[in-house]
Amino acid sequence: MKVTVAHLYKKLEELDRDVVELKKLTDRLATDREYSPILKETFLSEMSKLEDQKAEILGLNIEKQGTSVHSLKAKTTDTRSVDVTKKEIIPTLPPEPKKPDRPVRKY
Repeated sequence: MKVTVAHLYKKLEELDRDVVELKKLTDRLATDREYSPILKETFLSEMSKLEDQKAEILGLNIEKQGTSVHSLKAKTTDTRSVDVTKKEIIPTLPPEPKKPDRPVRKY
C-alpha cells in the first residue's frame, strides 16, 4: 500500500484533534442526567479506538525508494511497510495569493 508520510502525518493530527474534542465533550457532560454514563462510556470507547489507530500508524515501517528507513515508533511488532514518495514532513506556509493587477472594488 503506497501512502505518503504527509498523509500519515495529517491522519495523526486528525486523530489527536478528535481525541482532544472527545475529551472536552466528556468533561462537559452533566453528571445528573440519565444518559450521561452511556455517553461517557461511548466517548471513552471512541477515544480508545482512535488511540489504537494512532498506535497502528506509529507502528508502521517506512520505506523510501525500496529501502527501509526506520519505524515511526521505537518498538514495533508490525511488519507491514509503507512506500513513501519524496515528500518530507516539513511544515511550510501556503504561498501568498497573487494580488490582482487592478484594484478590486467591493460594493
